[in-house]
This record gives sequence, C-alpha cells and structure tokens, in this order.
Amino acid sequence: MLDAHKSAADATQVHDHYLKGTVYCGQCGERLIITNAKNRHGNVYPYFVCSGRHSGKTECTTQAMLIEDVERLIEKYYEMIEVSPGLRQDLAGKIHADFDLLMANETKELSRLTSERDRLDDERMKLLQAHYAGAVPIDLLKQEQDRIANQIGDIQHRLEAHHDEYASARANLDDSLGLLANIVSIYQRADDANRRLCNQAFFHRIFIEEEGDVRVEYERPFGSLCDTEEQMNALNWAAEAKKKGEAQTG
Repeated sequence: MLDAHKSAADATQVHDHYLKGTVYCGQCGERLIITNAKNRHGNVYPYFVCSGRHSGKTECTTQAMLIEDVERLIEKYYEMIEVSPGLRQDLAGKIHADFDLLMANETKELSRLTSERDRLDDERMKLLQAHYAGAVPIDLLKQEQDRIANQIGDIQHRLEAHHDEYASARANLDDSLGLLANIVSIYQRADDANRRLCNQAFFHRIFIEEEGDVRVEYERPFGSLCDTEEQMNALNWAAEAKKKGEAQTG
C-alpha cells in the first residue's frame, strides 16, 4: 500500500508505538516498524512495514499494513485466548495439584537434606566438646567448623530455595490466570504504556501475516496456559475430580 503513495514529494518518518518491538513480519520474521508516509497532497498514512523489506535486507513481499488494522488484530487475538471463569478454575486446580505431586515426590530428598543438616549440627557440637576436652587443637577446630558451616549453609540455601521456588511459582500462576481471565477488558481500558506491558508479558513475538492471521511466541507461563491440549487436560482433570468427590460423598 505504501507503494501507491511513493513519489518524489513523499516524506517518511519512523515513530514510536506501543506495539513497536513486539510485532514481526509473518513472512520473513523481521521486525515491523512504524512509518508515517505523506503523499503529495499532504495526507499522512501511518503504517506498519516490514523492516526487512524496508531496508532491502530480505526479499520479503509483505505489503504495508495500517496501524489501526494491526491494533485490531491484536485485540481480536486477546479475545480468542481469554479463558472463562470455569476454565480458569480448572487450570488452577490441575496445576496446583501438579505442584502438590511434585512436592510430594521431593519429600524424600527434603527429608534427606534436613537429616544431613541435623547430623552436621551434631558433628559441630561434638567437635566443640572435643576441643574443650583438649582432644582437638584450635586450628583444626576452626578448619572443621568452617567446613561444617559451609555445608550447613549450602543445605539451608537449597531448602529455602525449594520452598521459595514453589511459593513463587504458585503466586505467579494465580496472577497469570487472573490476567488471562480478564485480559480483554484490561487491554481495552489500558493506555498505550500498559498495553505495551500486557503484550510484553504475554508474548515474546507477535507475527502478523499479510492475510490478517496472527501467530505468536508466548512468554512463560502463557504458552502452557493458552495451549488447547493443556486446557483440555485441565477440563478432564476437573471432571474426574468431580466424579471422585461425588463418589466419596455418595
């Protein structure tokens, strides 16, 4: 479309936009850039253009796209991926259950680490008692105490990291599901700065096809949450959980 407005009198400038840096050409994979093209009548036409074609870097044939058309494509994509309250609940239930299973499977390792920490504490006390009894010189005591302290510190760090990792993952899951279940209204009300933040949270890249199709590379955890197979697994899990609950109360 830009080609129709090219002339010796055209003036072109590249401007910032909340989608800049997030949208890419579906044909060649290069970034889309914002270009305002002015024709000989002084009318300004704002477009997204493929930077590969614009610079001659690629042999891309993708035509320029009106900014408002691309904006609408992104809005429609959010409408497509937003989850219902019921699906949000089912996804949360299954993933939290998966977390519980992972933690249960790691209970043995956590128990081993805790026992090893307790053993090292006992060893440290025995060394100190031996030193007071004159059996361990001060230089050896210091060397052994440093060794034990380092080992205990490493174990404690692993125990705390394990707890923090799961707590953080659970909190991030709930926040992400809350966003996914309300993204349409959030995005519609958002100003440009917050729209940029939404897009950066959800997508690593958004590819715009010339036919108007959109495909994306998700940021974590939205790739999993928006995956239709994962969503179906959550629905099946919820149905099975409901059956078990009814059987237990029946």
